Order: sequence, then structure tokens, then C-alpha cells
Amino acid sequence: MFNQQEYINEFIKDNYKTLKIRIRKDDKLLINKISSVDNINKYISSLIMEDIYRNRDYHYINNDVEIDFELSKTMQDLVDEAEKADILEDYGLYMNLADAIDSQGKKETTHHVLRESQWKKLTRRYCL
Repeated sequence: MFNQQEYINEFIKDNYKTLKIRIRKDDKLLINKISSVDNINKYISSLIMEDIYRNRDYHYINNDVEIDFELSKTMQDLVDEAEKADILEDYGLYMNLADAIDSQGKKETTHHVLRESQWKKLTRRYCL
């Protein structure tokens, strides 16, 4: 017979990392903040991701080139994924994404979404 609770517990065990944190009962500032957050998992995950990006150390991305212009949604998604791949040192995925950034940049340049100088800047930062 199917045991739904057992299935859910196994799914969580197989797909999630469970962490326990301890906060002193006299730390009212932290307790009040945690109590005011709607989704504590999402909140803590976003803080950790923010810390990762703030303190990132790139392996393949040319950090000397700064992107100081607005990107299309498609291009922004590619850039975000390339940065994740770089942080994780996934060279194969990064190279595919860098190539996709170049191709998307060519397309956006021909459609006048990007200027040619912006496309060149993207390819210098996310170099192959």
C-alpha cells in the first residue's frame, strides 16, 4: 500500500539538504527578523546567494570588463547562467553559455537591441 508520508519524507531526504540553526533566545533582533519573514528558507537562500555573488572569484570571466548597460531578458538570463557556471567551475557549460552570449549578441546587434560596441564588450567579458 502506498504510504504518502513516507514517499514525501524520502523525496525530501533525496532532494534537499536540511540544516539546523541555533539562535540564542536573548538575541531578540534576530528572532524578530526571522519571525517577520514569510518564507525563511527563501530568505536565507537569498542571503547566501547574495554573499556568493558579492564575494565571487571568477575563473573564466574577465572581471576587468564591466557591463554598464541594460540587457534584454534573454541576454540577462544567459549572463546569469554563465556567472553561475563560472563560480561552479563548470568549464563546458560556461563555454556553451559564452558562445550563446556571442550568438545572442550578434542577433541583438542586427535587430538594434544592442550596439556593436556593447556586443564586443559582452564578448570581452564572457570570452571563449
